[in-house]
Amino acid sequence: MKWSQLKKRIEANFADSVVGRVEVWNTRYRKSHDAEGEAWITIDKQRVSTMGTCTYFVELEQETRRKVREYGAADFDNPDQREARGRAYWEAEKIVNRRGHFRLEDVNRALFDSLGLSIGEAIKSANPIIRAFATLDRRFGKRRLAEFNDSSEHPLVRSLYQFRCEASGIETDRHSAGHRPDKA
Repeated sequence: MKWSQLKKRIEANFADSVVGRVEVWNTRYRKSHDAEGEAWITIDKQRVSTMGTCTYFVELEQETRRKVREYGAADFDNPDQREARGRAYWEAEKIVNRRGHFRLEDVNRALFDSLGLSIGEAIKSANPIIRAFATLDRRFGKRRLAEFNDSSEHPLVRSLYQFRCEASGIETDRHSAGHRPDKA
Protein backbone atom coordinates (compact mmCIF):
# COMPACT_ATOMS: atom_id res chain seq x y z
CA MET A 1 0.00 0.00 0.00
CA LYS A 2 1.30 3.46 -0.87
CA TRP A 3 2.06 5.82 1.99
CA SER A 4 -0.60 8.30 0.88
CA GLN A 5 -3.26 5.56 1.03
CA LEU A 6 -2.07 4.34 4.44
CA LYS A 7 -2.05 7.89 5.83
CA LYS A 8 -5.56 8.50 4.53
CA ARG A 9 -6.90 5.26 6.03
CA ILE A 10 -5.24 5.84 9.42
CA GLU A 11 -6.46 9.43 9.70
CA ALA A 12 -9.96 8.41 8.54
CA ASN A 13 -10.23 6.32 11.73
CA PHE A 14 -9.58 9.30 14.02
CA ALA A 15 -12.27 10.51 16.40
CA ASP A 16 -14.04 13.70 15.34
CA SER A 17 -12.38 15.64 18.16
CA VAL A 18 -8.89 15.07 16.70
CA VAL A 19 -9.62 15.03 12.95
CA GLY A 20 -7.56 17.74 11.28
CA ARG A 21 -5.56 18.35 14.46
CA VAL A 22 -3.46 15.17 14.45
CA GLU A 23 -1.58 14.08 11.36
CA VAL A 24 0.94 11.36 10.67
CA TRP A 25 3.73 11.97 8.16
CA ASN A 26 6.40 9.93 6.46
CA THR A 27 9.31 10.65 4.18
CA ARG A 28 12.17 8.78 2.59
CA TYR A 29 15.56 10.29 1.94
CA ARG A 30 15.89 8.88 -1.55
CA LYS A 31 19.39 10.23 -2.13
CA SER A 32 20.81 8.63 1.01
CA HIS A 33 22.70 5.40 0.43
CA ASP A 34 19.90 3.24 1.81
CA ALA A 35 16.89 5.51 1.15
CA GLU A 36 15.94 5.49 4.82
CA GLY A 37 13.58 8.04 6.24
CA GLU A 38 11.47 9.10 9.15
CA ALA A 39 7.90 9.35 10.33
CA TRP A 40 6.46 11.99 12.59
CA ILE A 41 3.25 12.98 14.27
CA THR A 42 1.95 16.54 14.43
CA ILE A 43 -0.67 17.99 16.71
CA ASP A 44 -2.02 21.35 15.60
CA LYS A 45 0.78 21.52 13.00
CA GLN A 46 3.49 21.12 15.69
CA ARG A 47 5.76 18.09 15.47
CA VAL A 48 5.39 16.15 18.72
CA SER A 49 7.08 12.84 17.93
CA THR A 50 9.71 11.82 15.39
CA MET A 51 10.63 8.24 14.60
CA GLY A 52 13.19 7.30 12.00
CA THR A 53 15.67 4.64 11.07
CA CYS A 54 18.79 6.83 11.20
CA THR A 55 17.97 8.19 14.65
CA TYR A 56 17.04 4.69 15.78
CA PHE A 57 20.39 3.20 14.75
CA VAL A 58 22.41 6.06 16.26
CA GLU A 59 20.58 5.63 19.57
CA LEU A 60 20.90 1.83 19.36
CA GLU A 61 24.64 2.03 18.75
CA GLN A 62 25.21 4.41 21.66
CA GLU A 63 23.10 2.34 24.05
CA THR A 64 24.71 -0.93 22.90
CA ARG A 65 28.19 0.50 23.52
CA ARG A 66 27.11 1.61 26.98
CA LYS A 67 25.70 -1.84 27.77
CA VAL A 68 28.78 -3.61 26.39
CA ARG A 69 30.99 -1.52 28.70
CA GLU A 70 28.60 -2.18 31.60
CA TYR A 71 28.93 -5.95 31.04
CA GLY A 72 32.70 -5.77 30.55
CA ALA A 73 32.33 -7.33 27.11
CA ALA A 74 34.24 -4.81 25.01
CA ASP A 75 36.93 -7.26 23.83
CA PHE A 76 35.58 -8.34 20.45
CA ASP A 77 38.46 -10.81 20.02
CA ASN A 78 37.36 -12.74 23.11
CA PRO A 79 34.78 -15.41 22.17
CA ASP A 80 33.82 -15.78 25.85
CA GLN A 81 32.26 -12.31 25.73
CA ARG A 82 30.08 -13.03 22.68
CA GLU A 83 26.99 -13.94 24.74
CA ALA A 84 27.29 -10.78 26.88
CA ARG A 85 27.58 -8.63 23.75
CA GLY A 86 24.44 -10.25 22.32
CA ARG A 87 22.57 -9.63 25.57
CA ALA A 88 23.80 -6.02 25.55
CA TYR A 89 22.41 -5.53 22.04
CA TRP A 90 18.96 -6.98 22.87
CA GLU A 91 18.68 -4.95 26.06
CA ALA A 92 19.79 -1.80 24.23
CA GLU A 93 17.12 -2.39 21.59
CA LYS A 94 14.39 -2.60 24.26
CA ILE A 95 15.66 0.59 25.94
CA VAL A 96 15.76 2.51 22.65
CA ASN A 97 12.17 1.43 21.83
CA ARG A 98 10.98 2.45 25.31
CA ARG A 99 12.45 5.89 24.67
CA GLY A 100 10.28 6.18 21.56
CA HIS A 101 12.81 5.47 18.84
CA PHE A 102 11.57 3.15 16.11
CA ARG A 103 12.72 2.28 12.61
CA LEU A 104 10.63 3.71 9.78
CA GLU A 105 9.62 0.24 8.62
CA ASP A 106 8.45 -0.58 12.17
CA VAL A 107 6.21 2.49 12.16
CA ASN A 108 4.79 1.71 8.71
CA ARG A 109 4.18 -1.95 9.59
CA ALA A 110 2.45 -1.00 12.86
CA LEU A 111 0.18 1.46 11.10
CA PHE A 112 -0.67 -1.05 8.39
CA ASP A 113 -1.24 -3.87 10.90
CA SER A 114 -3.50 -1.65 13.00
CA LEU A 115 -5.97 -1.38 10.12
CA GLY A 116 -6.93 -5.04 10.49
CA LEU A 117 -7.41 -5.01 14.26
CA SER A 118 -10.49 -4.51 16.36
CA ILE A 119 -10.20 -1.63 18.82
CA GLY A 120 -9.90 -4.17 21.66
CA GLU A 121 -7.01 -5.93 19.93
CA ALA A 122 -5.32 -2.63 19.08
CA ILE A 123 -5.43 -1.23 22.61
CA LYS A 124 -4.02 -4.52 23.98
CA SER A 125 -1.30 -4.81 21.33
CA ALA A 126 2.27 -5.29 22.47
CA ASN A 127 3.25 -2.58 19.97
CA PRO A 128 3.14 0.93 21.49
CA ILE A 129 2.64 2.53 18.08
CA ILE A 130 -0.54 0.54 17.54
CA ARG A 131 -1.77 1.32 21.08
CA ALA A 132 -1.00 5.04 20.63
CA PHE A 133 -3.04 5.31 17.45
CA ALA A 134 -5.82 3.21 19.02
CA THR A 135 -6.35 5.98 21.58
CA LEU A 136 -7.10 8.36 18.70
CA ASP A 137 -9.50 5.95 17.00
CA ARG A 138 -13.18 6.89 16.94
CA ARG A 139 -14.01 3.32 18.08
CA PHE A 140 -12.19 4.09 21.36
CA GLY A 141 -15.18 5.89 22.83
CA LYS A 142 -15.54 8.30 25.71
CA ARG A 143 -16.37 5.59 28.25
CA ARG A 144 -13.22 3.65 27.35
CA LEU A 145 -11.22 6.87 27.38
CA ALA A 146 -12.39 7.67 30.90
CA GLU A 147 -11.62 4.14 32.13
CA PHE A 148 -8.23 3.73 30.41
CA ASN A 149 -5.23 3.73 32.75
CA ASP A 150 -2.17 5.19 31.03
CA SER A 151 0.12 5.21 34.09
CA SER A 152 2.32 2.34 32.87
CA GLU A 153 2.06 3.10 29.16
CA HIS A 154 4.78 4.03 26.69
CA PRO A 155 5.34 7.83 26.50
CA LEU A 156 3.88 7.94 22.96
CA VAL A 157 0.70 6.19 24.10
CA ARG A 158 0.37 8.47 27.14
CA SER A 159 0.85 11.66 25.15
CA LEU A 160 -1.66 10.79 22.42
CA TYR A 161 -4.14 9.46 24.98
CA GLN A 162 -3.88 12.64 27.06
CA PHE A 163 -4.31 14.78 23.96
CA ARG A 164 -7.38 12.77 22.93
CA CYS A 165 -8.89 13.19 26.41
CA GLU A 166 -8.24 16.92 26.31
CA ALA A 167 -9.71 17.23 22.81
CA SER A 168 -12.76 15.15 23.79
CA GLY A 169 -13.37 17.03 27.03
CA ILE A 170 -12.60 14.02 29.23
CA GLU A 171 -11.18 15.06 32.60
CA THR A 172 -8.73 12.68 34.24
CA ASP A 173 -6.18 13.14 36.99
CA ARG A 174 -3.43 12.07 34.58
CA HIS A 175 -3.36 15.31 32.57
CA SER A 176 -0.68 17.05 34.59
CA ALA A 177 2.06 16.16 32.09
CA GLY A 178 0.30 17.89 29.17
CA HIS A 179 -0.15 16.44 25.72
CA ARG A 180 3.15 17.36 24.11
CA PRO A 181 5.57 14.43 24.30
CA ASP A 182 9.30 14.86 24.22
CA LYS A 183 10.56 14.67 20.70
CA ALA A 184 11.84 11.19 20.15
